[in-house]
Order: sequence, then structure tokens, then C-alpha cells
Amino acid sequence: MHPRNVLKNAPDFTALAIKYPEFRRVCKLELCGKVCVDYKNEAALRALTQTLLLEYFGLVVEFSPGSLVPTVSLRLNYILWLEDLLAAGLTKSVRGIDIGCGSSCIYSLLAAKKNEWSMVALETNPSNLVYAQKNIERNKLENKIVLFSQKQKDHIFQEYFEASDALTLYDFCLCNPPFYDSLSEVSNTRNPQKRPPPRNCPTGYKDELSCYGGEVKFVEQIIDESLQYKDKIRIFTSMLGLKSSLNQLKHILKSKNISNYCTTEFHQGNTTRWAIAWSFFDNMDLQKLNK
Repeated sequence: MHPRNVLKNAPDFTALAIKYPEFRRVCKLELCGKVCVDYKNEAALRALTQTLLLEYFGLVVEFSPGSLVPTVSLRLNYILWLEDLLAAGLTKSVRGIDIGCGSSCIYSLLAAKKNEWSMVALETNPSNLVYAQKNIERNKLENKIVLFSQKQKDHIFQEYFEASDALTLYDFCLCNPPFYDSLSEVSNTRNPQKRPPPRNCPTGYKDELSCYGGEVKFVEQIIDESLQYKDKIRIFTSMLGLKSSLNQLKHILKSKNISNYCTTEFHQGNTTRWAIAWSFFDNMDLQKLNK
């Protein structure tokens, strides 16, 4: 876990259960007196995420029924990595684009609340859009987060850039793509003898979990569009759920003569995620910034 992650040490569930009645209702008390959370229970996961966001960041968040319930420590790891990549040479306010913000809008909320970054949150799902807007408003972050409803699913940036100020430069984009090619892959581990089974119960709409070609195809689309919008975003990034995707995407970057890129790993409990970043700006040496 990132050294600056406030959740690198496990939260005190007993203290949180005493402080937050909604969280207390989903907790279990073990025979030894220890308060624990049933990670296989979706209601418990939602309450835990809501409690952590409120306790550590003062964020009040609601989720669309059936939508993805984000893991706070993992999302925070991503934001902290972006902080590291953006640390050099920033003398102005940071602007970012959140690709597929979901109903929680968690990345944009964390970025705006924690770092006062200005965010554009892109989303296609109507239910997610309703909840994301309410989450922005209930946390009084309308001046920091703009929610953009995308009608097109074949293009990621085109619709927004055609409707926005052509002169605006964004410092980064982030993305948590659908990891899998089909829903059948969601419940299957690639290396069951090496990888422990998922600790949390699966949550999320179909289009949040899977898409044609999985995460490699999705991120390849971002790479293709980055060639067109190379002067609009300083650093393009995406999270990955499968380590095997890294080599495939590095090969794709090289095939398009994109040499300025870096990768990283996010560790939280039994879960490992990976991320990739690339840039067309000469002053953004990602290999150096990623050390």
C-alpha cells in the first residue's frame, strides 16, 4: 500500500461501530469480542465504504442499487500515485478527467476533497449519473467537479472535448475500466493455486464489470484516442485488474511509438491491481517521476 495511504493500517472497526450507528448495524461481534465485517455481504461493504469516506475524508456518499461498491484504500492508492506523477513542475491548479465515474464518483470526490483538484467526471449509465450528481451536490463540490453525460460509447474523449473549451489543458485522466471480457470471467480466478479467492462479494452493473475485449481492449481505445488528443492531456493513465494486461498494453504502446510510459502496482490486503501511464509531453519523464 502507498506509504501516504491513511488506510495502510487497518481501521479500528470497534471505534467506527461506536461512532457510526449505520456501520454498527452491519458489523458482527466475534466470540473473542472483536468487531468484524462480513466482506461477502454487499450491504456491509456499502456501509464500510460509506463509513471510511465519512471518517477519513468527510465525504457523504450514496450508491445506486446494484452499482459497483469501490474499495476506498485502492482508490486512494491510485490518487496518491497520480500525486507522485504530478509532483514535478505543477504551479497551477490541477485538472483531471475521470473516465466512467460510477454512481459513487469516488475518484473525483477524493481528488476534489483531498487535493482541491478540478475534475471532469464522464459517465454513460443514467442511474449512475443521477447518484453521482447527488454525491457531488451533497458534498458541496459543484465548483470542483463537473459531471458530463456521455451518449457515445464508441468514443471516450470526443464528445466531451467537442463540447468543452478547446484551450483547456488537463493534467491527467484516470480510469477504472471493466476488467473482464464477459461476466463468466468475473467469478473465475486465472491462477487459483497462486491467487487467493476474492475476499469481497462481487458488486457492480454488467457494464462496470465487463465489456467486449475486457480491459485491454478498453485501454487500447484510450491509447488510440490519446494519439488524437495528445496535446489535451499531459498524462493518460488507467488501472488494470490483471497482470497479464500489462505486457499486452506495453506492446500496444510500443507498436504506436509511444516510449514515455511507466507502470506500477497497488497492494491492499489480498488484492493487487496494476496501473499504466503514458505521456506525449517532453517535460513529463514518467520513468523518472515513477521512482
